[in-house]
Amino acid sequence: MEVYFCDARAPVRKPEEWYQPQLSLVRKLEKLIEESGVLDFIEKGDIIAVKTHFGDRGTTRTLRPIFIRKIVEAVKKKGGKPFVTETTGLGMIKDRSTAVGRLLIAEENGYTSQTVGAPIIIADGMLGLDYVEVKIDGHLKRVYVAKAIAECDGVVCATHFKLHMQAGIGGSIKNVGVGCVAKPSKFDIHCPEKPKINEKCDKCGECVKICPTNAISDFKIGENCIGCTGCYEVCKKGAIDVEWLTGKEISERIAECALGVVKAVGKENFAFVNFAIDITPHCDCHPYSDTPAFPDLGIFASKDMVAADKACMDALLKVQPNPGALVNGFWEWTDPLAQIEYAEKLGIGSRKYTLVKSVEHESE
Repeated sequence: MEVYFCDARAPVRKPEEWYQPQLSLVRKLEKLIEESGVLDFIEKGDIIAVKTHFGDRGTTRTLRPIFIRKIVEAVKKKGGKPFVTETTGLGMIKDRSTAVGRLLIAEENGYTSQTVGAPIIIADGMLGLDYVEVKIDGHLKRVYVAKAIAECDGVVCATHFKLHMQAGIGGSIKNVGVGCVAKPSKFDIHCPEKPKINEKCDKCGECVKICPTNAISDFKIGENCIGCTGCYEVCKKGAIDVEWLTGKEISERIAECALGVVKAVGKENFAFVNFAIDITPHCDCHPYSDTPAFPDLGIFASKDMVAADKACMDALLKVQPNPGALVNGFWEWTDPLAQIEYAEKLGIGSRKYTLVKSVEHESE
């Protein structure tokens, strides 16, 4: 599988050569999309999801909207009808946990229909409960694919490649496996069992009020619980027990969810653009952005999400971390290759790739 790459770094030039528009990473992205052919699957009239991450309040190192706009323009050039999309976060009370809050945060962070050049749609609905169920085999038996993702003709993943405190890395696999699924699957990634009410319960009723599926009766959580964790959020007595997974299994569950999304949309109907820039030591869902852990590397484009993530990881391991970055000991408790290896095992893609460097623009 080919992975196309353009370098984020500009060559050393003389002071009088300061005006070099062709060195812009935006210009390089345009060239990369053209040369890689990753959007060649798009046919006239296709509805195409451009999947990215809007971050949270206080996040400052998400992908710049101009990058998303250039991808949108490239989709339109192919005759596609793009929309920019994200899904709601786990939980019920945070702004990012509803479609309304997600859109407000997107706007604050610079993502509007005007800046990205396309409608912005929250793919899993108002509360994150709009989905299409896909059966799989693994730790999980079913994946709840965000409905707007399942119903579109193709997906272009615009991914901010970064580190992740639980999954090791956050690349295209995670953008699909977490970012393209509804709340029930987000819960299944993080938790092996549904919440339980313990003896600390004082029967205040707050959990009953917030439950979107009326799953709590006689202060017991029933089988129709979808794992939104709203009850856990509102309980002030610590009466809701939630078991949170750690380690390799989280990465494997992310890959399994990615498989469900691929089954729903079709493997041939994806393109992946990984931006290995502003490589923070945590996900963009954090309400702040730490100092980048590594120098900017560039942009990687492929039709294979496994190859794209592996190419980014290989490039990352060839450079030294930035001074003072939160990297030392980072991968002692998490395996950055677990997602990649398991995704390949599931047949989502291949770790084997050929790196093709995009032709740089000629001097103007």
